[in-house]
Amino acid sequence: MIANNKPDILQKKDHKRKIRRIIKRSLLGILILFVAARIILPSVLLRVVNHKLERLEGYEGHVEDIDMALIFGSYTIQDIRIVRTGGKIPVPFFSAKDIKMSVEWKALFHGAFVGEIEVVDPVLNYVLGPTPATTQTGVGKKWQDIADELLPLRLNSFEITNGEVHYRDYYSVPKVDIYTKDIHIMAKNLSNVNKNKDLLPSTVEGTAHVYGGSIALSIQLDPLNEVPTFDMNAELQNMHLVALNDFLKAYGNFDVQQGNFGVYMEAAAKESKIVGYTKPIVKDLDVVEWKDEKEDPLGQKLWESLIGFGAWVFKNKKTEQLATRIEFSGDVKDPDIPLMTIVGETLRNAFVKALYPSLENVVNIRTVDANKPIDELVKQKEKKTEGKKKKLSALQK
Repeated sequence: MIANNKPDILQKKDHKRKIRRIIKRSLLGILILFVAARIILPSVLLRVVNHKLERLEGYEGHVEDIDMALIFGSYTIQDIRIVRTGGKIPVPFFSAKDIKMSVEWKALFHGAFVGEIEVVDPVLNYVLGPTPATTQTGVGKKWQDIADELLPLRLNSFEITNGEVHYRDYYSVPKVDIYTKDIHIMAKNLSNVNKNKDLLPSTVEGTAHVYGGSIALSIQLDPLNEVPTFDMNAELQNMHLVALNDFLKAYGNFDVQQGNFGVYMEAAAKESKIVGYTKPIVKDLDVVEWKDEKEDPLGQKLWESLIGFGAWVFKNKKTEQLATRIEFSGDVKDPDIPLMTIVGETLRNAFVKALYPSLENVVNIRTVDANKPIDELVKQKEKKTEGKKKKLSALQK
């Protein structure tokens, strides 16, 4: 009986050895394929990407290298440049040190297969020139199609770090190069993988610096809604106008000796309706100083004096600032911003009241349904604030 069982035991052992050999060979084959893919795929993908970038109408692009991390489901495009063809513009339209594209693994816990992008050190150059060949303002729809092909997943998060945006004019006198730097933008939950039931489930936060001033942007939105639905606050504080003198000379034929500029904006949109305001404020403006500009021609001095006089006339004398609040409302595609309202608000705010340099905090997604003028909402808020102050004062007594 025992002797008869030995062949069966040996057969089982041989069978197990064969299975182990098959598993080992399979794992070795997978490992070889993985290594081969890791070696070959970056060069293949690099050729594919560069080929696609060559198809941009009026532009051409080039990527220096691509680094892949197959284990993490990601790859990084390194040193990308998109330039205007023709060679008449000395700066690329777009460049970036790295563009990292990957699967957003934390979204898998919510049952969603989506992607995320991080753009490192991007620089965007808008250039104005006298001809189409010397102008670059965008690369059209094909760039969007290529971007969709490079990341064939729904985009859920997007981040820009250390970005710059330039506006340049090489043909103006003087030449113009104004820019915003240190741009950081973080967009989250763009595909709503968290299944947030809020009306505005996604967020975009941004900061930047521009000529001594700071920019802050905050948006709540529903990016999946075909109709624009959002609640936005944005502000630029304390930008030094002297740093813009090349721009002011080139397009306004004047310059300034001092002055700070700020602009505050709130807007909300829902069901094709939009409501909001923008509030520009100029403080401590000094357009011309005769003793420092002896070499300027008489016509230039008269023009600058006229601008300086106008700024003095419309400036609130208590706060030493020129300000207005431009309100807009109506259809998203054609908001109503009447010219006479702008002129009237400038006069009223210059002579009657001083606009405080900050957001009014009266516009949100509910304001769209309220259908009330911004000025009325501001007055209601001021009335409530004044009432609270009186109550507090009475309690203190």
